[in-house]
Amino acid sequence: MQAMNCRVRLAKGLLRLALVILLVVVLWHYFSDLDLSLVSLRISEGGFALLLILLPYGLVFLTESLAWQFTIGGTPRPGLGKLYLIRMATDALFYSIPGGVAVAEPMRPVLLQKQCGIDLTEGIGSCIITKINIAVAQVVYILLGFILVTVFYPGVTLQLGIGNGITGYLSVGLSLLFAIGLLTLPFSGPRLTQFLRALSHIPLAPIRKLIVKAEPSISRLDTQVGRFARDHTSRFIGSLLFSFTAWLLVAVETFLILKFLGSEPTFTQAVALESTASILRILFFFLPAGIGASEVGFVTLLVAFGFPEAITLGAAYIAVKRLKEAGWVALGYLVLWFVGSNPFRRARERTHIAAASVDVARIETDSRHPVP
Repeated sequence: MQAMNCRVRLAKGLLRLALVILLVVVLWHYFSDLDLSLVSLRISEGGFALLLILLPYGLVFLTESLAWQFTIGGTPRPGLGKLYLIRMATDALFYSIPGGVAVAEPMRPVLLQKQCGIDLTEGIGSCIITKINIAVAQVVYILLGFILVTVFYPGVTLQLGIGNGITGYLSVGLSLLFAIGLLTLPFSGPRLTQFLRALSHIPLAPIRKLIVKAEPSISRLDTQVGRFARDHTSRFIGSLLFSFTAWLLVAVETFLILKFLGSEPTFTQAVALESTASILRILFFFLPAGIGASEVGFVTLLVAFGFPEAITLGAAYIAVKRLKEAGWVALGYLVLWFVGSNPFRRARERTHIAAASVDVARIETDSRHPVP
């Protein structure tokens, strides 16, 4: 068993290395002849107006915090300010360390318990529900981007290898609808308990002991998640709407950056850019903030849309976007320091249950930052 695990880890490591090498090759192809002085000129021409891009991103945290607040039971629910700070802190981890989801997701219910007094199982359930809602909103957002590009820029889909035929459209549409169905399965019944029972058939005593120990908490968690959409329909819909609004605000930010850098984007193009980047961040989740993968998606689409001086514009856009993210990451670490949390302590030293939220987080199609 140990030898098999080593082989699996080695295979994953080699696959990730190959993907990183592929990204480096594509980025070198785009940027090998880049004139940095032109990139600097683009950014300098944006001037202080570029500071306005901090506003949409701050509103993204606000809308996602509202989406989270809707999923937390009990009266009174935690204040919006505390949820906002928890999101800032955990998103800093998500964006700044390899595989950050494995650290950020378990920390959210722990911080929710520490800062707001919410029961740990209740906190984990709310995080799972919110994560699912953000992931569903992301898929709808990607579908919207695909429809808009298909209608207004049919040539772009052809350049991306999708084609303009009904077969290509149906394959993308059905894939996205299937993803929504898969993501919403936990709302249809006791799926976690069923999964736990399936694991109990594994003939390993340590696993069975762990399952017996976790079963009561998992059962409570299953009840909370499985019945949420039926028992709290208005809160469920509210959470979904705010989750989708967050994705639209990300597109607003992209639109503003491109505008301030001297281009003439449309909102459709901004949606397409961010929806593509979100897919690549999911595929390259092991890279902090999907670095490299997002860049390839941005530049490829800028070229496909026919933006003038697309490579220079893409480099300036990426620089501004990453600087903005670095600023928010720094603020997030300040929040972590303020609440006195050690983000790198192993999650199981805090709780055996918190790690349950990690697996759900991997489902997401990002989260932007992926979906609390």
